[in-house]
Amino acid sequence: MTLYPSFIRPHALILIVVFLLFLLEPVAPLSTTVFGPGSETLALVTAKMVAQAGSSKATQGVNLFAGQDEAGAKLKRTWTKLIAGQGPDGPNPLPPNLNIATSLDGEGGLGSCLEATSSLIILADAEPLAPGAAATLLSESSTPGLEKVVVVTRLGASKATGGFFLGGDAKLRECEEEIRKGAKSRGLEASVLRVGTLKGGGPGESGLGLDKFFYNTQAQLEKFMMMSGMDKFTVGCSVLPGNPLTLANPVVRKGRSISFDPYPDECSVIACASAVRHLLGRDGTVDATLSAEKGEAPPTEEEWESMFSRT
Repeated sequence: MTLYPSFIRPHALILIVVFLLFLLEPVAPLSTTVFGPGSETLALVTAKMVAQAGSSKATQGVNLFAGQDEAGAKLKRTWTKLIAGQGPDGPNPLPPNLNIATSLDGEGGLGSCLEATSSLIILADAEPLAPGAAATLLSESSTPGLEKVVVVTRLGASKATGGFFLGGDAKLRECEEEIRKGAKSRGLEASVLRVGTLKGGGPGESGLGLDKFFYNTQAQLEKFMMMSGMDKFTVGCSVLPGNPLTLANPVVRKGRSISFDPYPDECSVIACASAVRHLLGRDGTVDATLSAEKGEAPPTEEEWESMFSRT
């Protein structure tokens, strides 16, 4: 008497059993990790936006890393209030699929987050990753399930040669090159978005940014008015192919620091985060520059696709 139907041969039965075991094997949920020394506000808005809306490449979870020990725990509390708001008994809860890691290892730590990462967002618009960090992040051992890499960097960084105003951008260029090299070693191409001065990040009219608690953190009235004005009236964005713009010099930038008018070398935090979210679910890669435009809401998914398809 056989334990399987006569039309199934023994070796076929073994294959079926192996296949069923594979289906039953627990698989770590794919997630998106936002990492890097770039704009903190951009990191928080991007994480919140991706967690709330998801994408075809990132529907299971979003990870941020606040640091370790008490400093990390303190920063996590601050980030939670910025993302979810302050309730009567403390910070409101984060979206259930948004994790803020405060350790390097263990469950929920940065290491386990990276192991489950399918999409990696690297923010290097303010300063570069430490030398060698990109190679570690993009290694097979750190991110074995990696499928998508999106980098936000600064205008002009890829063509920087040093100098009095642009010496720091040369390091950003080296960082960008290291990320591209690391992605290529995995058979991937990194999408690169270039931005200048980032402004805003609160809820504005669209409600896509951080909680209104964000505005309470602005100590200067002029900065508060600029941030809220940017989030209400300058959330539009245009997309330029490649790296055609450079930042205005520091004197000019300081003179318009409290303006929410759209300048070519500036961008809304909300618009930038929306662009990153779109790229997570988009096939192919881009190398493009984002530039501020008037608007009470960022481009729609269809508008982003139309602009990126021309880059």
